[in-house]
Amino acid sequence: MSKPLVSIIIPTYNYAKLITETLESVLRQSYDSWECIIVDDGSTDNTEDIVNDFINCHSTYSFTYIKKVNEGTSAAKNTGVNIAAGKYIQFLDADDLISVDKLSVQVSLLESAIADLVFSKSVFFIDDKSERKLINRYPSGFLAEETLYGSDLLKRIVKNNIVTIGSPLVKKDILLEAGLFDAELKNNEDWLLWFKVGLICRKFVYDDNIKSYTSIRVHRASAMNNHSKMFEGEVIVRGQIETALKSFEANTELRQLRKLNLDLHALHQVRSLSIANGMKYILSSFAENPVGEFSLLTRALFKLGVRIYKSAIS
Repeated sequence: MSKPLVSIIIPTYNYAKLITETLESVLRQSYDSWECIIVDDGSTDNTEDIVNDFINCHSTYSFTYIKKVNEGTSAAKNTGVNIAAGKYIQFLDADDLISVDKLSVQVSLLESAIADLVFSKSVFFIDDKSERKLINRYPSGFLAEETLYGSDLLKRIVKNNIVTIGSPLVKKDILLEAGLFDAELKNNEDWLLWFKVGLICRKFVYDDNIKSYTSIRVHRASAMNNHSKMFEGEVIVRGQIETALKSFEANTELRQLRKLNLDLHALHQVRSLSIANGMKYILSSFAENPVGEFSLLTRALFKLGVRIYKSAIS
């Protein structure tokens, strides 16, 4: 019986200095039924030369390089999915790494479990001079480390993005049914996709095998700039989640999720962007239900106070 093919999709933009190590992590996979599609989103460095040299040196392996006009990472990943021949899709950023046994472990899980997506742990590291250091990127519990079902799954995703882009192995058919990435989104595009996938399959299986993980490279220089962009992206994503949940108004479970998303959207606006819009929603909710919405109001006032304080000392 033949093994199912995994399509590894690597979007890249100006990562010539780092992509070789990423490709080497693909090459080392213990699972041998894979293809790797590198989608170059209009790089202006020597990415093309580096990747083609690597492919030529490893011509017995299934690497494909595609260069396209610059449209952003979402469009690049969509290009990869659309030409992928695999049953399963593994996304991998051009500066990240996957462990040797990740594909082997996760294909086995997907083939034996009634699931469309399995995800592993992510570890985060920085390159500090000649030393590689592991760091804690998120607070405990932010990223999921358990199998999630139904309403619990959707509630976790509505609260925040629970998996990194390289953590899951997912069926290609599910990605196509979900509509792939929103090409207009420049940040948080994976969060929105996992939400849409969660609406369809309603089960994310956690892979707790210590041999299966994704290593995420953290770039200190761009962290603050990315943080600001992620804030802006969250407003857009929450707006799209709201649009999706509106169509399930008759479903009590999803109606409650819609309320949670609206609350979090408003709190995010108070914290980072539009105070007026956020407070308008929160005060209106409090006026309609003072007891039930008291906690929401106090959280908003706290975030508003923090924002005012930071503005005063900056």
